[in-house]
Amino acid sequence: MKPVFFIFLLLILSNGLHAEPLTKDQHQQAQRLFIALGCRACHDFNKSGSNLANSLDRIGLKLSEAEILQKLQRPPRKLDAEDKFMPSYQTTSIEQLKLLSRFLANRK
Repeated sequence: MKPVFFIFLLLILSNGLHAEPLTKDQHQQAQRLFIALGCRACHDFNKSGSNLANSLDRIGLKLSEAEILQKLQRPPRKLDAEDKFMPSYQTTSIEQLKLLSRFLANRK
């Protein structure tokens, strides 16, 4: 495969997975929110947390910021046959959910 085509293909495949970087303050706010919402109770993050659900360490390679936000706004009722579920974040502001989505989308 020619190098130019390979680079073009990588750009096409990664389209939509780019998330704007966070400022230091936003990063700290998002980390506090991540902890306050109890995400580590089910998810592994920085080699800390649980393995009940998928690891969030490299989630930004799999889902875009918009896809993560959608999952937080409308979590699936049931994740598998073992009655695992994502909690509802209806009491969390949209601004906080957007910040958390951006934070997670930058995990690559």
